[in-house]
Amino acid sequence: MSQVAYKPLTVNLAEVVDGVVTMEDAEYVLPDVVVKPKELLYVQTYYRITYIDENGPIYYRAGIVDNTYEFAKQKVNTKEKSISAGESGFAKFAMNVQAGEVIKNRCTLHRKSYYQLVTSNDGKWAKVNVTSDSTGRQVISDFVSVLGYIDEDKESGTRTLSFSGWLFNKHLNIANEKNEKKKEKKQAELEKEEQETERSFYEVYRMDENGNSSIGDFVMQQSCVTGTHKGTTTKYIQIVEAFATETAYIDKKEFKQTRKDNDVDKSYVDMLRYEKAHNIPPLAPNMREQIDKLFEKELSQ
Repeated sequence: MSQVAYKPLTVNLAEVVDGVVTMEDAEYVLPDVVVKPKELLYVQTYYRITYIDENGPIYYRAGIVDNTYEFAKQKVNTKEKSISAGESGFAKFAMNVQAGEVIKNRCTLHRKSYYQLVTSNDGKWAKVNVTSDSTGRQVISDFVSVLGYIDEDKESGTRTLSFSGWLFNKHLNIANEKNEKKKEKKQAELEKEEQETERSFYEVYRMDENGNSSIGDFVMQQSCVTGTHKGTTTKYIQIVEAFATETAYIDKKEFKQTRKDNDVDKSYVDMLRYEKAHNIPPLAPNMREQIDKLFEKELSQ
């Protein structure tokens, strides 16, 4: 007879006393198990950039960014795949150049969120103050003005931060200028640009019950710039959105397969399918209809 918890035993029924058979415990020794943390954090983000003037959208770009964060080296590597179209070849070329920098700043995973930067006391960020108002909302300010706000929703476990890093850097550059005439000139330029341009930015991170967020808790970012083209009265709006669509802790062996599994064909239609499959908030129907016109050739094939 046998049982998994005991040593196998062969008995002679004639030798059994009172129908009781005693078996010895099996001595199983489990091999040592070493638990190692995954080497990489993989975050796939979807982004779209819409550039609109008084006549409607003149440029659109959407894409997938594969971000991998290597914990040992604290290094982020990215791989991007995108589609773009403009009302003219020059508009597409010019905006693609500008969008490249925007993607780097907004759509690539950052080791530190703006929240972690403004609430830390290292380097230039030491000049930023975070205080609470009467409602409990956290207010971000520097030595000149209010720069943004931090809102925490404990029920949903999310933290939303709006912050004008652009305005803070402008203030810092003026403060660091030792030449008084140059300082006054910079101040005048800043005031003029503030009058002509409106900028908004916010990011959303998940947070745990203690209010902590890590690099893998990114949810989304959005920035919006409204202004006037230099030398003209033509107004424009540039909207940049980035959404985390997948987060996974993987090792280097799993990395290639993960990227392969998440690969997306490079076309406007494929990007639309990706949006739908990952529940990306859709653009307004009239806006999408106008953007479709930028991709008429592709849609007609």
